[in-house]
Amino acid sequence: MSRTQIIFRVGLIVFVVSAWAPTMLAQNAPDVPSGTTLKVRIIENLNSEDAKIGDTFHGTLDEAIVAGDHEIYPKGADVDGRIVDVHKSGRLTEPGELDLILNTVRSGNRTSSLRVQPLIIKGESHAKSNTTKIGGGAALGAIIGAIAGGGKGAAVGATAGAAAGTGAAAVTGAREAKVASEEILTFVTVSSSDVAATAMPTESSAATATGADDTNTFSLRDRRVLKACLSDHASELPPGTMVKAEMPSGIERELHRDGTVPSEIEAQLQSLPLACVRQLPTLPNDLERVVYAGHVMLINGNKHILDIFDLE
Repeated sequence: MSRTQIIFRVGLIVFVVSAWAPTMLAQNAPDVPSGTTLKVRIIENLNSEDAKIGDTFHGTLDEAIVAGDHEIYPKGADVDGRIVDVHKSGRLTEPGELDLILNTVRSGNRTSSLRVQPLIIKGESHAKSNTTKIGGGAALGAIIGAIAGGGKGAAVGATAGAAAGTGAAAVTGAREAKVASEEILTFVTVSSSDVAATAMPTESSAATATGADDTNTFSLRDRRVLKACLSDHASELPPGTMVKAEMPSGIERELHRDGTVPSEIEAQLQSLPLACVRQLPTLPNDLERVVYAGHVMLINGNKHILDIFDLE
């Protein structure tokens, strides 16, 4: 056999192996069942103040993934994830937010894709401490005003004190959302029909950025926009609309995705303030977003609940 023939045959073998290898590896990659709890130890620091949408993060399984009696991925297997939404902390009551998903888990020559319910990490708001500071400033101002002359002086002092208290609160602001290295986060896998695809927004694609390609769910952006906007426009809604209240068990059991709005509460459903509607994708005529007892629902004309989330 000539040298040319040997080189040709070797090249043919390499081509065939390279063509079939991905398929063989894919067949060996096990599926991670829907509903599986994944405990992931994150190996880097994440912070809402400097993170960007699309940034990746890494971790390792803190517990093995087991399906039935069979271990499909061991403890310590590598996990890759992605930041699908991020919101920097604002002033006073607006904390930072990180929305995380997992992409893959791998061990040796096996790699499986993951689909999980997005995990939302929020910073701690200073609302409570700010209220204390504001109130304390007003009280101190009133005391100073009373000493200065009472009556009108007390009122002026209270106003000045309140202003001072508000200033201190504004400087404090809200806290960023953070995940520390070595922190363990818990994710839950879902089927493709249980969660909307998390498309990365771009400046050139408003439809992608707002999740307008999937009108049957609330995108991550929808949820963030609604929480902030409804908080700002709560005064336009009847008292109690934004508060998660105790409900009869029969009604509460119906308030879930794929449930139906009970007839007893239909009259209490509130449409969104116009300012909030304008920040969201336009819905088909048979769909509507409504608020009830601290919940935001997406319903159709038959009062079927297509999606729902808790404002708290």
